[in-house]
Amino acid sequence: MSGPIKSTSWSRLEVFEKCPYRAYLQFVEKRDDHVNVAEQEKRNDARKRGIKVHEDAEKFVRGEIDELPKELKKSARIFEKTRQLMKTNPERVLLEENWGFTADWQTCTWDDWDNCWLRMQADRYVWIDPEQTAAELTDYKTGKKEGNEVKHNQQGQLMVIGSFMRFPSLQVCRVQFEYVDHGKRSLPKTYSREQAMAFLPSFDRRLKAMTNATTFPPKPNRINCAWCPFGPSRGDKSCEYGVEV
Repeated sequence: MSGPIKSTSWSRLEVFEKCPYRAYLQFVEKRDDHVNVAEQEKRNDARKRGIKVHEDAEKFVRGEIDELPKELKKSARIFEKTRQLMKTNPERVLLEENWGFTADWQTCTWDDWDNCWLRMQADRYVWIDPEQTAAELTDYKTGKKEGNEVKHNQQGQLMVIGSFMRFPSLQVCRVQFEYVDHGKRSLPKTYSREQAMAFLPSFDRRLKAMTNATTFPPKPNRINCAWCPFGPSRGDKSCEYGVEV
């Protein structure tokens, strides 16, 4: 890639498309976000909680703990169903998979620092049939469902593309989001390989726009700056373009 940002992901792409300058500060200069202590603790707590939810879900499904943790009980059905499938057909269940891809969409490992261009994580991946031609992909979310439908739908499409690139036998992939804090699930969407390949060029252009970028213009507005770690409201005030909220 010709730009200083050599690798990407869905979360990185979100940052870049909202404000390229924030992406530059965060991923090129690698600035620490020196927010106030209370805000930093709040963000750290949210990050730790998200990690713990994923860890607890995996431990329960694998049978490493007997009781479903309290924070997962609103979504008990999917975890208990997956746990049972893991007991009877463990070869059909993949958990917390780390997927890496090169810039030409070939598979690689996450820690291939010279070649890994795109990273994804599959929280729950279940083969629907033994021939591995159909699969169900589930992403766990600790946040709210309402207001996030569009971006989560796009994230799901990118994960589906990754599925087809990773598994040559796969012909149909269903994707859904499980909102564990609320016990809600998004409407599952099913894609054929042909459908996924149709929207691959658009994602390829968007992702490469980030890793080929050599200029990073700021996009200050009340929405982008409200939660920016470098902004004037809840950030460290290091961004000279930030808008006060």
